[in-house]
Amino acid sequence: MAAASPSIAICAFQALFSRGGSALHVDALQRELRARGHAVEVVQMPFTWAKTDLLRQVLVWRLLKVEADLVIATNFPSYFVKHDNKVIWLFHQHRPVYELYGTGYSEFGGAPGDAEVRDQIVTADTRAISEARRIFTTSRNVARRLHTYNGIVGEPLYHPPPLYRAFACERYGDFILMPTRLEDHKRPELLIEALRLCRSGLKGVVVGTGSLQTDLRRRTEKYGLEDRIEFAGFVDDDRLLELYARCRAVLYPPYDEDYGYVTLEAFLAGKPVITTSDSGGVLEFVSDGKTGLVTAPTAEAIARAIDRLADSDELCRRLGEAGRQTVRGISWDNVIRRLLGEDR
Repeated sequence: MAAASPSIAICAFQALFSRGGSALHVDALQRELRARGHAVEVVQMPFTWAKTDLLRQVLVWRLLKVEADLVIATNFPSYFVKHDNKVIWLFHQHRPVYELYGTGYSEFGGAPGDAEVRDQIVTADTRAISEARRIFTTSRNVARRLHTYNGIVGEPLYHPPPLYRAFACERYGDFILMPTRLEDHKRPELLIEALRLCRSGLKGVVVGTGSLQTDLRRRTEKYGLEDRIEFAGFVDDDRLLELYARCRAVLYPPYDEDYGYVTLEAFLAGKPVITTSDSGGVLEFVSDGKTGLVTAPTAEAIARAIDRLADSDELCRRLGEAGRQTVRGISWDNVIRRLLGEDR
């Protein structure tokens, strides 16, 4: 008689009324595990970004008892769960107290007590993550941070984006696609500023919502770019696939990204990616002049890259096809084997 599959609990935070890459990641992991016959449940706790609540949320996860054969913990503070068979696939830690500390992207670094809270979280992270039997990360960039700040070695484990089987290239059209959350660290304003400086007539389509959407629309109107920039908001899967299939290229210039589905989605659609030299995990896939164009994080540099792609279908095709070859070997089969220790 075959042995029963282990029961698996995926632990993750839940950001109420928001749905980003982490939520899609958890959904996909649950779906892929179930497709292979495993009993899987997702354990989520509501998460708040408020500084005063961080340590309290750590304690809640620490006190939680999860009855499963295997726990796969993902992001802060879910990896504080105690379990004898804990595996961590680290999406990211609480970035405002790590590499974003003291920058314009973090609320930490300018108030009394910030350094103390930071030290407490780093110390607690080091202990909780070290408890895991196996430690993976979503990218080399996340692994680098983990080693730099906590002295812990994590193994990068790449996974495909949602809809990975459905992406296709129809043509290299007349617009630059920018699918992203409209938040400061994603830097969506760079598309508006760059199109303002472009000599080519390419348009822009922004997919996504966020706290910056009103400001971005005002900026577009200020520059008289209403006819060249479309804010599509949230779109369904069919519309997203259509936009990828018909765009000329994808602009994705976040600051120090963890992993970034957008890069892989673009490559699976055979489209080149324009990114910046400080975009973190994106640079694990985008190589300047080979799979895309890497520029300085300025509107002027991005405008030059857009114009360069506007001038040549052949360049777009060559870069996009090279990008497709770069990500073709990323599979869920490999991810599941590694997480479950079936590769031993």
